[in-house]
Amino acid sequence: MLEGIGVFGTGSLARISIAALKSVGLKVVALWGPTQLKAKEIASMFDIPFYTDKIDDVLLHKEVDLVCITNPPHLHAQVASKALSIGKHVLCGNPAGLNEHDALKMVEAARYYPLLSLMSHGLRFVPAFMQMKKAIQKGEVGEVNLCDVRVACGSLVKEKFNWMCDENMGGGVLNTIGSHIIDIITFLTSQKAVKVRGMMKTFVTQTERINGIRHITSDDFCCFQMELSDGACATVTLNTHVPGHFSQEVLIVGSKGRLRVEGADLYGQLCGNKTETLMISDTQRINHQSDGMAGSADLPLPYLKGLFKLIDSVKESFERSQERRDWNTEPVAMAANFEDALYVQYVIDAVRQSSRSGNWEKIIIKNKEASENPFLQPGGL
Repeated sequence: MLEGIGVFGTGSLARISIAALKSVGLKVVALWGPTQLKAKEIASMFDIPFYTDKIDDVLLHKEVDLVCITNPPHLHAQVASKALSIGKHVLCGNPAGLNEHDALKMVEAARYYPLLSLMSHGLRFVPAFMQMKKAIQKGEVGEVNLCDVRVACGSLVKEKFNWMCDENMGGGVLNTIGSHIIDIITFLTSQKAVKVRGMMKTFVTQTERINGIRHITSDDFCCFQMELSDGACATVTLNTHVPGHFSQEVLIVGSKGRLRVEGADLYGQLCGNKTETLMISDTQRINHQSDGMAGSADLPLPYLKGLFKLIDSVKESFERSQERRDWNTEPVAMAANFEDALYVQYVIDAVRQSSRSGNWEKIIIKNKEASENPFLQPGGL
């Protein structure tokens, strides 16, 4: 069993994660916050015995066996790499840092230390997506040709200016929601993008509360296309201009049929049927009034349900494995690891580059980080 969990972050995702951890019986023993006052506030809310504004104090806490990283993306690589280097398991929020260099640092640390290193891409654990993947693997839709994803929700920007407003700090709909979508497409189809073309826009640069010298630079609309490795095509539209509403539809079209997940319900039109039928109805209920779930509105319901199931699978893996090395069995084996996060980061970076250039951009995965000094490269002299 895990001795205890150390949580990094004090935002809504941190509160949701703490509530999810406690709901499955895991003990949160330490909390990091950007300030001592903020850390104390959240620690008091959840009865967490230790809180601090110093990263090392949580990492070196003797009861912390796994760290849950929910702080802003610019701290992900630093915390995750350091945690793995001192023998702590890691569950990291998305995305894996600000760019490919951050993601590579995390991957290199995970390769060197044989510890649990997972990303919180919870959609993989939603029953509708799990069943969709099985149906695709069995060939029930034939050869996958198209994947169409449409997400509509309200603004991700809050009343106060924070990292979510700044593209250089990891804000924006592509990072926040797009990273999940890129991951779930690869999870379902077992195909990776080979080239992408995208467009990112920031239509709302100021609000009533964020104005004057403050400007919002993070994207509030994004659409992109991907050519996948086995010939399939994917289109993704992320729209944050539908206030008070969240909808998500993932459609897979194959040569023999099609599957569609709307919210967390699975529909299918298979075996030549002319009508679409409901295959899986979402029955999981989450009590939004329970302790710590007040901020759950900030995380769409399918993602919230997937996060709960992911955390439950992590607990199960530690209960099953005495030596803590048996992480290649279900259900935790389905979770996205740091290698998956690196691929997602390359796609995100390519979409950004395409938005600037207006061209298709190839996805080139690097196995290790290149030195910034050209004289240290082969043939550099």
